[in-house]
Amino acid sequence: MSKDPLLQPYRLKHLTLKNRIMITSHEPAYPEDGMPKDRYRAYHEVRAKAGVAMTMTAGSAAVSRNSPPVFNNILAYKDEVVPWVKRLTDACHDHGCAVMIQLTHLGRRTHWNKGDWLPAVSAGHEREAAHRAFPKQVEDWDIQRIVQDYADAAERMQAGGMDGIELQAYGHLMDQFWSPATNTLDGPYGGSLDNRMRFSLEV
Repeated sequence: MSKDPLLQPYRLKHLTLKNRIMITSHEPAYPEDGMPKDRYRAYHEVRAKAGVAMTMTAGSAAVSRNSPPVFNNILAYKDEVVPWVKRLTDACHDHGCAVMIQLTHLGRRTHWNKGDWLPAVSAGHEREAAHRAFPKQVEDWDIQRIVQDYADAAERMQAGGMDGIELQAYGHLMDQFWSPATNTLDGPYGGSLDNRMRFSLEV
C-alpha cells in the first residue's frame, strides 16, 4: 500500500474516506427540470470510478421556491428530488465514494423573474450587484419559513442517501444577514453581531 499521505484514509466525523482526494461543490448545469437525472449522475459516478474518496454535488442546490436558481441548479425544495439523489448516491457508494451536497438560499443573488416569479428576499433592500435584484426585506414569517425550508431540504438529502451537507455562505442569504452593509433589519435579526448571526445559527 502506498505511503503517500494523499492516499491514506481520513476520518471526517461519521465518515471514513478511503483517501484524501475529493471533488468540491460546483454546478455543471446538468440538472433536467431541476433534478439530478442520468447525465448529472454519470458526471459524478465517473469520478467515483476513478477513485476519489468524496464528490460534492451542486453549486448550490436551492432550498426554497423564492430562491430560484440562476445556473440551472438542483431544486432541493421539491420532494421528487429524493429518488434522483438516491440513484446518484447509490452509484457513487458502489465505488466506495462518499457524496455530499451544497445547499443554499440565494437571497438577493437571484431575480424575481426566475422560477415561480416570487420576490427575491434579503435582510435589507440593497440592490445586488451581479443579478441586479431589489430584494424585499424579510419579515419574521419569511425567516421562519426559510429556516424550515433548510431543514426540509436537509431531510430530503438524507433520505436520498447523502453523507452530508454543506451550507453555502458567500454572497447568499446567510451572509447577507451577517454584514451591516446588507442587513438593515431591526429586532432580533439585525443590529448587533449576535443578532445578525441568529438566522444562520437557527438554520
